[in-house]
Amino acid sequence: MSHILQIALPQFQVFMVILVRVSGILAAWPILGSAIIPLQIKVGLVVTLSIVLFPVIHLAALPADPLALSAGMAGEFLVGLVIGLAVRFLFAGIELAGELIGSQMGLSMVQLFDPMSSHQTPVVSQFQTVLGSLIFLALNVHTTVVRVIAESFQLIPPFGAHMSTALLEEVLRLSQGLFVLAVKLAAPVLAVVLLVNLGLAIMGRSVPYLNVFVTSFPITIAVGLFVMGAALPYGTGLLEFEYGRLYETVYDLMRVLGHG
Repeated sequence: MSHILQIALPQFQVFMVILVRVSGILAAWPILGSAIIPLQIKVGLVVTLSIVLFPVIHLAALPADPLALSAGMAGEFLVGLVIGLAVRFLFAGIELAGELIGSQMGLSMVQLFDPMSSHQTPVVSQFQTVLGSLIFLALNVHTTVVRVIAESFQLIPPFGAHMSTALLEEVLRLSQGLFVLAVKLAAPVLAVVLLVNLGLAIMGRSVPYLNVFVTSFPITIAVGLFVMGAALPYGTGLLEFEYGRLYETVYDLMRVLGHG
């Protein structure tokens, strides 16, 4: 019996390392880690992925010290969160684009409960998030999570993650891309609504008795919705491009984590 336990304990520790890192990645991964998915499904998905990856992932010997092992497990969960951060930044940019559009259209006060983020979000922002999620699923980008998990153990050995200035620069670059993506998605509506507001301002000067403040709301909303519909092919193509290079972004982040 003791001989069996000696064989099973290292394998169990390796399985727990895989399980913890998979949990961290899925916790930060959009859609799969959202609050709208029941906890039972999340747990089942984490355990299933860990069982599938266990035979193909070969890890070095783990530390025998329980304290070092516990600290390493916590570090593995943080590594998973950082890997999922790249995808989370992308969806944050989509949500920010909706907030910019809603603010310019005058719909920033109309808010709905977003089950993915568990807080109130503007209705246009939620529309953009749902649209981005549907495109994300339609392109099967969510299946790259298995590839990311498998390659993360090659690039980042267990308990071997490096927190360096290069990692900070990579995270800052991702946050910068968040705002760039938001501006690109919102650019058509922002530009047209700006021209509409300039036209209304000129009309207000020309016709002093015209209540521009009241008149501008239905006009900007109607124009904004029209431009949003007309710019859907542009936004869809932009998201397809961003999703296409998502794996390269996550790969660069894992490389920095593994090599410092």
